[in-house]
Amino acid sequence: MFNKSTQMLFMGILITSILLSISSNSWFVVWMGMEINMMSFMPMIMEQKNMMSKESSLTYFMVQTIASMLLIMSVIMLNIKKLNFTTINPMEMMLMSALMMKSGMSPFHFWMPKMMEGMNWNNCFILMTMQKIIPLMMMSNIIKINMLTMTAMMMSIFIGAIGGLNQTSLRKLMAYSSISNNGWMMAAMMISETTWVTYMLFYMMMTMIMTTTMNMYKNYHINQLISMNETTTKKFLLMMNMISISGLPPMMGFMPKWIVIQSTTNMNQLMLMGVMIMLTLITIYYYLRVMFTTMTLVNIEPKWNNNNSNKNYKMTTMMSVMSITSLTLITMMMTAN
Repeated sequence: MFNKSTQMLFMGILITSILLSISSNSWFVVWMGMEINMMSFMPMIMEQKNMMSKESSLTYFMVQTIASMLLIMSVIMLNIKKLNFTTINPMEMMLMSALMMKSGMSPFHFWMPKMMEGMNWNNCFILMTMQKIIPLMMMSNIIKINMLTMTAMMMSIFIGAIGGLNQTSLRKLMAYSSISNNGWMMAAMMISETTWVTYMLFYMMMTMIMTTTMNMYKNYHINQLISMNETTTKKFLLMMNMISISGLPPMMGFMPKWIVIQSTTNMNQLMLMGVMIMLTLITIYYYLRVMFTTMTLVNIEPKWNNNNSNKNYKMTTMMSVMSITSLTLITMMMTAN
């Protein structure tokens, strides 16, 4: 395991590479930023005595390298003026496919659940949020409403819903939830850049609360959630956050989905939106299934065995703020009308 100064160095390079890529107007500089981003994240994944983390690092390297190769090749081919395509440009499709592979969208999602299983919660948070910023930003600049994007959007939400049903691992569950949210973000891209950036910020906030809580208790599987047995309030607040991530009203996580639903409905895409909402209901089901064990089973433990009172107090305070913020959506909905 690296010391904190090394972690800070790689984290600094990672953030710098994201800023470099999203502020550039050259495809080459964007590609260069993505490579720096990949090389700074890989050492953060690897741990000294954990073979799974080394496997995850190698998987990430292979996938990102293949995607980068496709990306740079499609950019070069797009710049060759002699190639004229009458209907759909295969190079644009290749470029979109490379970006989908980098961000873990379906049908290029297979690496993501397997990779997350070998990482700790902090790295899972970085992978689900920060590592997606560059490919999603690039995708929002070139996205077109065609069969490829519509199919990828629907497949991401479908795979994210169905894939999470059979999981007992919390990290794999979050991976499939992330794939589902990718589909919603792609739908938000078709509306405007502001919409998908808003969606991303909400998603980052809720994922941070979830991963921080699970990292504190070292919970990696559903049957370990019974360890969170100090107070019923804390478990209830965690359940509210999980429901918020799944997008059930009136929680805060429903707000970005609500914006997408309203805008897509105004564009008369009723069939598309209906299918997306029905598939997202499956996601809500498996989040509720996760919390069912925690809320119903109680393990009695003497108070003097609990040595984390100060740390737990901080966590409860943070989760309380999150839950209060979640419920403010009701007021916002009332004032909007």
